[in-house]
Amino acid sequence: MARGRQKSSRSKEAVIEWIRLLMRKRDWTGTDVARNAGISPSTILRALNQPDYEYVFSQRTLEKIARGAGEPLPVHLRDHASEVDPSSKGHTKWGWQSSSHPYRLIEVRSVSALPVSSRSRVKAPKADTVPAPFYLEDDVTAFAFRNPDEALGPWFRPRALMFATKARDPSGGDLVMLTGKDGRTRVRLLLGISENGLSLSRSMPAQEDEMVPFDEIGDMAVIVEVMMD
Repeated sequence: MARGRQKSSRSKEAVIEWIRLLMRKRDWTGTDVARNAGISPSTILRALNQPDYEYVFSQRTLEKIARGAGEPLPVHLRDHASEVDPSSKGHTKWGWQSSSHPYRLIEVRSVSALPVSSRSRVKAPKADTVPAPFYLEDDVTAFAFRNPDEALGPWFRPRALMFATKARDPSGGDLVMLTGKDGRTRVRLLLGISENGLSLSRSMPAQEDEMVPFDEIGDMAVIVEVMMD
């Protein structure tokens, strides 16, 4: 049998799904993806908009797209998916999981700006999951949720998908998810922490709009990424 280049197992559908995921995460158009990757916009736009377009993305092109978006190329889109760091216990050297499960899925929590006593009595739907950003792959505290209120509407749309972590304590300047003991969740800019509690802002320029005592806090996490989907 003739020796030749190993054929890639990636499908066009998998490539398009990944590109659309990058677009949602960064609120980019296909043209934005192409410009950041340094490739022709028509390469991306035809693949996204023409189902019968037969262009095959080379690994070099995919690596340019990944580099332009500041993310590693997922294992399932690489020509050599078996390239694994022996010390990574099954994870690739790029930080993704094995090719049979290229993304770690994390929970999308159901949160509300309303107190528990004021919510609908209709049973909540089954919890959803989404792929974790690559830098949260090993963060067991990470979760996602939908922005529950309109307080920061000019900057973060209501229902925008937000990724949060409890792997570190929040500090001034962080965007935080805060759930009170009444079950009400809000997204605010943390101005500072004092013996009185948390100083929070929902204004721009930032100013202290709320002071939340520690004994009123039920849960808190630092928001690390927002996806405008």
